[in-house]
Amino acid sequence: MLDSYSYEDYLDIANSTEQRVELIFGKIYMMAGASALHQDVVGNIFFKLKSNAKDGCKPRVAPFNLKLKVDKKINVVQPDVMLFCNEVETPCAIFEVLSPSTALKDKTVKKALYQKAGVKEYFLVNAEYKIVEKFELTDKAYELGGIYGVDDNITVKCLGLEVELKEIFED
Repeated sequence: MLDSYSYEDYLDIANSTEQRVELIFGKIYMMAGASALHQDVVGNIFFKLKSNAKDGCKPRVAPFNLKLKVDKKINVVQPDVMLFCNEVETPCAIFEVLSPSTALKDKTVKKALYQKAGVKEYFLVNAEYKIVEKFELTDKAYELGGIYGVDDNITVKCLGLEVELKEIFED
């Protein structure tokens, strides 16, 4: 096994398996399937963003290969939901819905990748406990913008949208 995979290595691996894979900072990550709760929350987030998208903004949902070039190397990830506003390559907001198999990666290496790539807002969504952690890019580093529960609202700044979390976590 290699210590560091290239984009070409990633393509070879991705094309030789039906399993989704990500390439983050030279490491390959295999992706597992999602639970029904995970998919429900992802769908609710996407629907809310899509229903309120303004001109120049477009949400995308996984599976969608997002290529982010950081330190002259291509990374390929599949965020659960991403929002592109007037930017062709880098989303202004990313939502990752945590699952037992991805939580550590989402909170560490993916967060570091999104920060270095310049993603302005990063939302970690815990569907089981109905909690959202919001990080905002300030001076090239993420700062915790807040931790919110099911009875709270969050603001997606790049869309100018306030979201009631009970709509996201509805059963």
